[in-house]
Amino acid sequence: MDVTEMTEVLIVGAGPVGLTLACELARRDVRVRIIDRVRTHAVGTRARGIRARTQEVFEDLGVLDRLIDHAEPSRPTRFYDAQGQVIRETVMYDAPPVPGAPYPGSLMVGQQHTEAALRDRLEALGAGVELNTELLSVTQEFDQVTATVGVDGHEQEIHARYLIGCDGGGSTVRKQAGIRFLGETWEQQRMLFGNLDVDGLDPSVTHMWATDPGGMLTLAPMPSSGTWFFTAPLPTDGGGYPSSLSVETFADFFSQRVGLPGIRFHDAVYLSVYQPNIRMVDRYRNGRVFLAGDAAHVHTPAGGQGMNTGIQDAYNLGWKLASVLSGAPEPLLDTYEEERMPVAEHVLASTTARGKSWAGSDAARVSKRIVGAFEGRDPFSDVSQLSIAYRGSSLAPESEATIGIRAGDRAPDTHGVDPANGEEVRLFDVFRGTHFTLLVFGPQATPQIGDHRGGSVHVLRVCATGSKTIEGEPAFIDSTGEAHRLYGVEGTGLVLVRPDGHIAVVGSGGDGRDVSEYLDRVVGV
Repeated sequence: MDVTEMTEVLIVGAGPVGLTLACELARRDVRVRIIDRVRTHAVGTRARGIRARTQEVFEDLGVLDRLIDHAEPSRPTRFYDAQGQVIRETVMYDAPPVPGAPYPGSLMVGQQHTEAALRDRLEALGAGVELNTELLSVTQEFDQVTATVGVDGHEQEIHARYLIGCDGGGSTVRKQAGIRFLGETWEQQRMLFGNLDVDGLDPSVTHMWATDPGGMLTLAPMPSSGTWFFTAPLPTDGGGYPSSLSVETFADFFSQRVGLPGIRFHDAVYLSVYQPNIRMVDRYRNGRVFLAGDAAHVHTPAGGQGMNTGIQDAYNLGWKLASVLSGAPEPLLDTYEEERMPVAEHVLASTTARGKSWAGSDAARVSKRIVGAFEGRDPFSDVSQLSIAYRGSSLAPESEATIGIRAGDRAPDTHGVDPANGEEVRLFDVFRGTHFTLLVFGPQATPQIGDHRGGSVHVLRVCATGSKTIEGEPAFIDSTGEAHRLYGVEGTGLVLVRPDGHIAVVGSGGDGRDVSEYLDRVVGV
């Protein structure tokens, strides 16, 4: 058996979650390997909605501009009743800009483009995906994990400090780690998913037909990917399930359900049958093995939360792993489960409620609910994920500070002016990277923050218009007053922002002792 040298982190699964984690670690100079059992990179739309909070992550990682280039243009959606008559045409609702959130509600990008952008970024950081490498077994010792993998018919051992399972709902890592996957399978619900070419339909709109019983058959043009996205519920009585998948399968199903003449299907990219599972793990970690994304939680696709939640898992775990590998206290890794498990629980609850609402037996009511969601009347959770916060976490200590923002909240963005050159700058420009950021509001003295293992601390003074700045000190002129409003600061205040864009510590001012003590405890000195 071949034995490779020790790596710091081994990631199993090279989808968007694993790639995000690999990029996050590689840019922090962590030695990382990422493997996948597939022989070629997957193609097809699959997860396509990149939500606002995920766009923030992707901008930080340096891939957002490329994904914007691949985003599908906004277009109307045309709804048909069971008789094929047009009952409504509407444009999908995109929430108005939220203060402190510079991105649209969602970018529609085929998953193949998302993965390609992340792979290229990872290669630029000096790492790459190892295909045709299947995890066979995992053993743990006190200070390392040994993964046995199969490569071209022979076995190889990979030794790593930590192993992360990003290998989907059927996760081999999860099974090897002995972590339970609790929940249910919706046995009577299955859906056809696929990408193929379609002739005979207007490509300037998305088409949705009410089908009986329940659900909607959808054909969405995706010109940036050169294909159409097909989704349709299969009969809940178990009848009519296809024994095999082909272009003819989808064409026949469309003919039976819609019956619109003159439509031709051809050149399939990928075709699949999807069955909803509502499951999550009872823990995110066993020793040196962690889980992220679908390996830890799966749910209905209603609301487009799966990939986005997994990417947030990776973003939360990445800086913590890198900090511990640099010498930060090991209990920092326990906060990954502490912060992300409640998020997964909420996502499962909201997507289950939405999925049941959208899969009823009355096609007219289902159509009305979906139209309502498209027009901004969705009664379920915030799909942008901008409202996710970690208040109450052990990394979010309570404070008696009188400013408005609280530890655990997401740090908002805003525009201001750099006094050094008079140019416009964003707070997110300052946050971008692997460091903590200390915002100092008001005229108080700049706190002296020592060196810390978990990464440097960038200090930025936030000044009201007309305030004096100190030459050579990084400053941000809050020309609109929005920074003070969004952070809830009227006079002086301190706000320490974590590398993942959440608030670590807030204070009304002072010498910054709370900030130093926090950093000493969390990332070490």
